[in-house]
Amino acid sequence: MNLSIGYLPSKYYDFTPDAGGCFPFAVDKKVPYVVSICDIYLPECEENFVPSWMGNIKAYPLYFCADVPNYYKNEYEEIFNAVQIEYRYLTEDNEKCVSVAKIQDKKQLLAAFPFYITLGCGGGTVVWGTKEDVFSVELRKWKGNWDGLIEKTIVIIPKVDTSIFWIGYDGDSIDVLSNQKYFSTYENITKTLPEFVIPSLCEFG
Repeated sequence: MNLSIGYLPSKYYDFTPDAGGCFPFAVDKKVPYVVSICDIYLPECEENFVPSWMGNIKAYPLYFCADVPNYYKNEYEEIFNAVQIEYRYLTEDNEKCVSVAKIQDKKQLLAAFPFYITLGCGGGTVVWGTKEDVFSVELRKWKGNWDGLIEKTIVIIPKVDTSIFWIGYDGDSIDVLSNQKYFSTYENITKTLPEFVIPSLCEFG
């Protein structure tokens, strides 16, 4: 399995929520490493890629925060109840809900991640963090395609020694916001990847 790894220059992102840009959520504490895992298409990736990767960085438990459209809500609950994944709703309205789920191990992630890929490829926000629940929903002012709008927004406050992962638009990347040494250099990142992954370094202009 081939993929590319690159560090995003600061001009590419803002920790203010940016509709259509990086990132569609708010981050209330800056992190030193912002990395894009790209040249992938998650629906076609080896199913063990993310679960194995998370094990290699000792990330479990994982906390996933996602926009779940109401037409997917029953399916969401059925999948997660079947494998005893704990979840809670931060918000619920007539169109969607925002839910946080605690995933304890690789088995649970293998069951849940295909559903999250579907959400992320469909334009919903899917973001997860390692070890601690760092998510809330607050009213925030947006930029980008929603410039100036004040909307309910996923807010993240990264903790010490944690990483945040976001399924990029259309499922063609995973962006990482981290303060862990695992992500401090390209070489360190490659050491965390499963053996079947063939990485290459890319640079963003």
